[in-house]
Amino acid sequence: MSAVPAIELSDVSFSYDGHPVLRDIALAIAEGDFATVVGPNGGGKTTLLRLILGLLRPATGTVRVFGLRPEEARSRIGYVPQRSLSEQAFPARVIDVALTGRLDGRRILGPYSARDREAALAALGEVELLDHSARPFSALSGGERQRTLIARALASEPDLLLLDEPTAHLDVAMENELHALLERLHERLTIVLVTHDLGFVSGFAETVICVKQTLACHETGALTGEMIREMYGRDVRAVLHDHGDHRDGGRR
Repeated sequence: MSAVPAIELSDVSFSYDGHPVLRDIALAIAEGDFATVVGPNGGGKTTLLRLILGLLRPATGTVRVFGLRPEEARSRIGYVPQRSLSEQAFPARVIDVALTGRLDGRRILGPYSARDREAALAALGEVELLDHSARPFSALSGGERQRTLIARALASEPDLLLLDEPTAHLDVAMENELHALLERLHERLTIVLVTHDLGFVSGFAETVICVKQTLACHETGALTGEMIREMYGRDVRAVLHDHGDHRDGGRR
């Protein structure tokens, strides 16, 4: 494991049209970590991911991914953005969606090489959708669509996987399938996941990053109910996931 952090932010601030979103952010995520990002809507969670991706530039401070500027490290990052309703009617086969993960800034359209297809099929196999490769994306269940989008990210053969609200719009059974998949992927990838699912935080992640303009980073076991109330301004219910044993965690 490298001594260089997978992700490092130093004194980072960012504003939209003069409105501060993130202030004085300092963060280091070790290679091989599984970190979750939590916080209220508008607190800056998605902005944090976009800074790590290099899609946004900080107003102050520096962002490094594997010791490089984000745009230099982009080939090592797989990204699963928030799903939109428009994806439900996306007119493509599952394999076509996965293949788009092979595109980069130098190439925005095909043709795809044999190596591209090999990587896309391997990614579909990893998310257990290889038998669905010829199906229309629009014919899949919500959980299958999400796994296809993860396959698209995996097709780029990344070292770091960023996911923005991957459990949104999924029922509990589908969430559990996704959690199990991410646990398997964590055996070889550094994972950073934005979520409102505090059950995921308590049951799977090693590090929790609390974002509400400023940032606090904790080991998962150190997250307390008082911290959650302060962050969200209210009590939040959590469902703990245990691979088939779903139990209500009550007030956190």
